Amino acid sequence: MKHSESIAALAGALAKAQLQIEPASKNATNPHFRSHYADLASIWDACRGPLNTNGLSIVQFPCDGDVGRTGLCTMLLHSSGEFISEVVTTRSQKDDPQGLGSALTYLRRYALAAVVGVTATEDDDGNAASTPANARVNAPAARPYIPPPVSPPAVNAPAPSKPVSQPVSQPVQTATSATSAVQAIVEFYKVDQGTAKNGRAYTKHRIGWTGLDGKLTYGTTFSASDGECACESMNLNCPCEITFVTGQYGLDIKSVKMSQVPTTATEYAGGDDEIPF
Repeated sequence: MKHSESIAALAGALAKAQLQIEPASKNATNPHFRSHYADLASIWDACRGPLNTNGLSIVQFPCDGDVGRTGLCTMLLHSSGEFISEVVTTRSQKDDPQGLGSALTYLRRYALAAVVGVTATEDDDGNAASTPANARVNAPAARPYIPPPVSPPAVNAPAPSKPVSQPVSQPVQTATSATSAVQAIVEFYKVDQGTAKNGRAYTKHRIGWTGLDGKLTYGTTFSASDGECACESMNLNCPCEITFVTGQYGLDIKSVKMSQVPTTATEYAGGDDEIPF
């Protein structure tokens, strides 16, 4: 990263701006992945005002990259003359003007969000209508625990002189401490919010993937970071490692980690504004 000799004034101004920046709305839909993302205009809408109020501005311009790669330089400027800048490159999917434009749009969007700290959130106004079809399918309800029938005690059975080990009918196993792990691409992701019996609000992340039996398997987690990783796996069509245990009401997810990271910015994308944010 390049920067001016001092960035004290810039750092202070950026800190104030980030307190005022609201998350960008995921106002666009990716037809390839059936997911939502914040387009370049939405990210600018989220940060332009706070940046300007605090004497900050952004400059982005194409630059030379390695052979076969497109480069973009993003510079954050302060009215004092201080600056920071960095270059990022990606490989275009098509070697033509359309491919160049797609790569630059992608880089502008991600670089701008990364430099100023913009995050994305669902657009509440159209959340229900724009939820992917597969995400509106409810996960199969967990079967309730039904204890096995118990045989009545034998009548007039002679009492044994010593305790004798008798086979005991085992109940249906509802939980296990054994941890399982699977590498799969997340195909279903939904966030449920509610209030527990103690009055505390909670956010539950429901995740689905295709199991070894070829059927969609569901699990839940209350970890926001695991939920974000699962969402990224679905959006980028990229495998992740899901660790889980069998709980009383289904699979309890313990961790979600990306098992494969895209080596290029557009490896899992389809072009201009088709990469979920």
